[in-house]
Amino acid sequence: MTSALGSPGEAARALTIRDVARHAGVSISTVSRVMNGKRVRPELEQAVQQVLSDLNFRPSAVARSMVNGTTQTVGVLVEDISSAYYAELIKGIEGVLEKTGHHPLFKSSHWNVEFEEEALRVFLDHNVDAIIVVGGLLPEARLAALVGRLPLVIVGRSGLSRVSLSLGAALLTLDQRGGAALATRHLIELGHRQIVHLCGRPTQEDALARLQGYRDAMAAHGLEVRPEWVLEGDFLEVVAYRAMLGLVERKLPFTAVFAANDQMAFGANLALHRKGLRVPDDVSLIGFDDLPVSAYMVPPLTTVRQPAQQLGEAAARAAHDLMNHTSPVLAQLQLNLVLRESTRALRR
Repeated sequence: MTSALGSPGEAARALTIRDVARHAGVSISTVSRVMNGKRVRPELEQAVQQVLSDLNFRPSAVARSMVNGTTQTVGVLVEDISSAYYAELIKGIEGVLEKTGHHPLFKSSHWNVEFEEEALRVFLDHNVDAIIVVGGLLPEARLAALVGRLPLVIVGRSGLSRVSLSLGAALLTLDQRGGAALATRHLIELGHRQIVHLCGRPTQEDALARLQGYRDAMAAHGLEVRPEWVLEGDFLEVVAYRAMLGLVERKLPFTAVFAANDQMAFGANLALHRKGLRVPDDVSLIGFDDLPVSAYMVPPLTTVRQPAQQLGEAAARAAHDLMNHTSPVLAQLQLNLVLRESTRALRR
């Protein structure tokens, strides 16, 4: 065995399995067998393990992929990695994957199907072991084609059918329409009849489901939905702020606002404040998501809790199960109303 480990020449370049074999005085195949837990003579295993320790050798992801056909990476496609909601979901994915030895590779689509396709190309070029797609605009046929190549977990696409039935895919959804009806019904039960809805992006499935849930609750109580009460937003604060300013400036009557997510509720709250309207004394306000910061808004925001972190955890567990050729046990997650101080009974 060569005794001079980690010579200056080796320090200047990345160590390889060939270097380990040379220092241990064994063949490359013997080193490979030891690193993959296969049986070799005890004295050879001891020699290889000692050199691996002395050199602090860690095989590259490419090398591991060539040996065992995996890269220990999972592609995760979300719509906006900077969003507070997706940050919670990503936290859940990371927490589970790190326990399995896998590493997430994140990409944002920004609600653009071309960006989604580019993200898929990146994932496939990196030979990820599985892909988690959260929302998005990819057509079902495209998702079905992915299942033929690797395990796929789809989050938040309740309109899909065939993909979810495939043995190589898992579909995780929440009742967005029911959650929106729950929020709207809360306002109606407080006596509100003139209820504004701040919508999300019109191309986004969750936004359409929440709009329909709002309409469901209004119709169930025999209430009219005036066109001017449905304000188009994009799930971000600034557009909601501007939309609410415009509504107040047009002097249209309303007593409550259901925002399709908490971020838009933040923007609406600021606009109402700037116009001298108090929440909840003058206008009741309810959001959707229950972001951590929502409890610290002034006033604290009534909202529909969407378990984003638990949803991310469930998606990561499903991906891990699929990679191990096991049918995933999908969690049954619920949406719940969280009552805080931004809503109150209508003053007659």
